[in-house]
Amino acid sequence: MATATQQEEKQQQTQAGRLTALIVDDEPLARAHLRRLLEEQGVEVLGEADQAATGIQLAEDLQPDLLLLDVQMPGLTGLQLAEAVQQGSARSLLIFVTGYSEYAAAAFEQAVLDYIVKPASATRLAKTLARARERLSAARASGTPERPPGHWITEGAAPSAERLRRLPIRKDYSVRLVRVEEIVSAVAREKRVFVRTQDGDEHRTYYTLTQLEGLLPADLFLRIHDSCVVQVNCVEEILFLGNHTYAVRLAGGEQFPVGRSRYAALQERLGLGPSS
Repeated sequence: MATATQQEEKQQQTQAGRLTALIVDDEPLARAHLRRLLEEQGVEVLGEADQAATGIQLAEDLQPDLLLLDVQMPGLTGLQLAEAVQQGSARSLLIFVTGYSEYAAAAFEQAVLDYIVKPASATRLAKTLARARERLSAARASGTPERPPGHWITEGAAPSAERLRRLPIRKDYSVRLVRVEEIVSAVAREKRVFVRTQDGDEHRTYYTLTQLEGLLPADLFLRIHDSCVVQVNCVEEILFLGNHTYAVRLAGGEQFPVGRSRYAALQERLGLGPSS
């Protein structure tokens, strides 16, 4: 995460017209082209990522003014990346730079700053950067966030985004792609979220539980507690603990509490009818 000193330096740079950026694109040549254009126009490129999972963490760590991203990438799409980022602490302005013009309508219905179709030109990018400087200067002068939390993509806003098939999990210097149907549970503990798979392996992730809840397919997964998301198909038993409290036992023996406000939704998903 950015320190207070880094935040102050970043604000001073932006007020002086200097912008910082993060590029997320799976094509090395596209990243190199965009980096060159940005640096020629005085933008400091803080980093690059070739897939969304890495981009999410870098956006949180580096806190760039601008997040420039492609739409179609391995694992998470750019739309899903944007949704994950807006639920975190990053307040970057979002700019799509992509070869897929058909996603523009969905993007502009939300608060995306701009949508540039590849190949990006210096002239086109200059107009976008001018708007970004105006937006950031006005926001900071008024003391308001550059991009309010939750403002970019709301539920159902991007129907064209592909269903998530594999969840990228960053592990040191590699990214493991875990098939979503193999995930049994995601649990928040020790200030991290851990994903457990059907083979019993547990993976520490850099997602928040809310991010995972939004990314995992809603027809397969359900948040049953503030600290836990489970795959509904893996629920083998509901346990009554007394005093209107419940827990579930999953395939493999894991047991998790069910929040009182979430029990009715669990009953409905399991075909047991509404809570009595």
